[in-house]
Amino acid sequence: MEWIGWLSLAIVVGALIFLGISAFKTFKSMKPKMDHLKTAQQRIQTETGKIKTETDELKVHQEHIMADVDHAKQAVTLTVNEAKQLPQNAKFLAKTAAPSRKNKKMAKA
Repeated sequence: MEWIGWLSLAIVVGALIFLGISAFKTFKSMKPKMDHLKTAQQRIQTETGKIKTETDELKVHQEHIMADVDHAKQAVTLTVNEAKQLPQNAKFLAKTAAPSRKNKKMAKA
């Protein structure tokens, strides 16, 4: 009976040793894969950083373009408003110029 206990203990110790060896082999085989994944992660982070930088630059460029568009829009709006007032200004000029011509003609006469 005593030998069954020792045999069971030997089996448990053998299983633990086998488990340790298996775990070590698995860790050893996984190390290159983990290193590859870390390298890939670093590359992805680098590319993400580049994309973020480009995005920031594009936002600045977009703001400049929007400012130029707003400036051009204001210039066009001002020109259109002045063009709309042109007939009124011409009428006013015609009204004010006509009496002064009559006054000059009467003064000469």
